[in-house]
Amino acid sequence: MELYEHVERYKVKYCDADFKDDLKLSTTLAWLEEAACASADELGFGYAFVKPKGYAFMVTNICCEFRRFPVIGETVVAKTWPTPPSHVIFGREYQFLTEDGELLMNASSRWCLIDMTTGKLLQSKVIDNQDYSTYNTTKVFDSVQWKIPAFQKEDGELRFSLTVANSEYDHNMHVNNTRYADYCLNCFTIAELAEKKIDRFSISYIRQCKEGDVLTFYRKKNADGEYLVQGLNGAGETVVQARITFSECKGIAV
Repeated sequence: MELYEHVERYKVKYCDADFKDDLKLSTTLAWLEEAACASADELGFGYAFVKPKGYAFMVTNICCEFRRFPVIGETVVAKTWPTPPSHVIFGREYQFLTEDGELLMNASSRWCLIDMTTGKLLQSKVIDNQDYSTYNTTKVFDSVQWKIPAFQKEDGELRFSLTVANSEYDHNMHVNNTRYADYCLNCFTIAELAEKKIDRFSISYIRQCKEGDVLTFYRKKNADGEYLVQGLNGAGETVVQARITFSECKGIAV
């Protein structure tokens, strides 16, 4: 039996690209979200299934490894499939390819199901219309270090602060996961990013952020080519963590 995968096609538009004409990291996460939601709809446990029950899927971790970033005008073939869930963790795998089959990116994510009334995590068994024994168990990574090292803000470098406003919201009434990718990259200047290529990006969503929250972002160089980023709320609680691995590339004039 052929293993399940859902396929979407996206074209990199001008508004999807950064100053290097590469696909934005935030747009990458948006495409992952769109493909995941379309796949869940196709399999019968998507928005139309969970919304009437007062449930919502929320992504907790994403790890992306880039071979090459697609550029303006290029069409990306996005493939995704869910893996059998554990007690409360729903896994999902992704690949981005060119139309000729060149691998552009591998990615993996973890999701949880939330009761929106109580805020409690729900067990995977509440999705009662799936035969998990038939799921595709293929993983794009041999292993993923989901836990991102924490650091004290005194050990990092203060980069910027922002106040959450309505434009960051999604239909779950909190800051959408894709916005944090922009926040994390805003810890770097254009001049810095002009000389770098993102090889790997991992992000952990720890606390939800709401309108009016003041977020402060710090970065710390962790190793050659690797940085840690942390976003804290006004109470000093970590709301998001990221680990970004760069390689040097030929820069563009800025």
